[in-house]
Amino acid sequence: MKTEGQIYLETGILGGYMPEKVKKRTLDGGKIMPIFRDTVCTIDNGRIELSREMLVGGRCFHVRSIFNEKANRTVTEQMIRVIDGELSKSE
Repeated sequence: MKTEGQIYLETGILGGYMPEKVKKRTLDGGKIMPIFRDTVCTIDNGRIELSREMLVGGRCFHVRSIFNEKANRTVTEQMIRVIDGELSKSE
């Protein structure tokens, strides 16, 4: 298993996806949601709030997402969409 520093040197991404460190959280109804190791997750009254920071290409992204437990997209899909959108603005 590589360290955060090794991954950053190889990819330029700090806070990247490491499958061996992703935790799963089972929601009501059996839906499984992956939680990154550096994500703060709060579930309250059917609302899921996730907060996470990533350093990508020398830029820091703070992603705070609020979902209804019945959301159709996974948290990962939402976070990647936000990051890709921000990166495409700078090109």
